[in-house]
Amino acid sequence: MSAERCNDDAVDEVLREAMEPVFRDLRSTGISLPRVEDNDWAECGAMLRSPDGTGAGVSLDRSAPEFERVAMIADQVQEWVIEELWGRAPTNWPRCPHHPDSHPLEASVRDRVAVWMCPADQTPVAPVGGL
Repeated sequence: MSAERCNDDAVDEVLREAMEPVFRDLRSTGISLPRVEDNDWAECGAMLRSPDGTGAGVSLDRSAPEFERVAMIADQVQEWVIEELWGRAPTNWPRCPHHPDSHPLEASVRDRVAVWMCPADQTPVAPVGGL
């Protein structure tokens, strides 16, 4: 995660590492990154802030393997993106290449890798961070 996007150096390093591949996918698909702020409500949590100041919380289980932490955060960031795009642009982020007008990809784990997959046919499309 780029330093300019994180207002507080207190954001947990494990959380930062889990967010980095998801933020790569945001950048590669033209979605603006949220401002990330440390939050006291969860041991390993933060707030994602939109330019208008609205926000959504994200958190993860520090004891989970890294690939599961990335999938957890991908799912939560995806929810933030859908809310952020609501009413302004298509909300099916990231778009499923098999069904681009239908549904977004879904964060999941396959073979110990966090992946984006088609929820309709369960086909892995790309690793999280590889869009």
